[in-house]
Amino acid sequence: RASFSSSSSSEVSSVGMRFDTDFDVAKFNMFMSTLLQAKAADIYRSKGVLAFAGQGDTRFVFQGVHENINFGPSSVPFKPDEKRQSTLVFIGRGLNREELQAGLNECLVKES
Repeated sequence: RASFSSSSSSEVSSVGMRFDTDFDVAKFNMFMSTLLQAKAADIYRSKGVLAFAGQGDTRFVFQGVHENINFGPSSVPFKPDEKRQSTLVFIGRGLNREELQAGLNECLVKES
């Protein structure tokens, strides 16, 4: 399940998303790599706080400027009683929220 918000002024807009299911590390990395290579000129900034399957209580953070991205574990882990959520924000020109949602949904761990 994902929830979204967006705002725009002129051609520049932001798209924010929140996910309640953990991401698959490999799928997320592949998606972001492909996205940022294809849309480097149009995605000005990307950032987020992420929950990955199989990573215990480690919370991950990332920040990107165009195709350059910094990614790593946060110094603040998820607390035992805290809901694990991932939040991402993209700022750029001509962002397609549905396309971003569909790509990120494919990176979520499927419940069996």
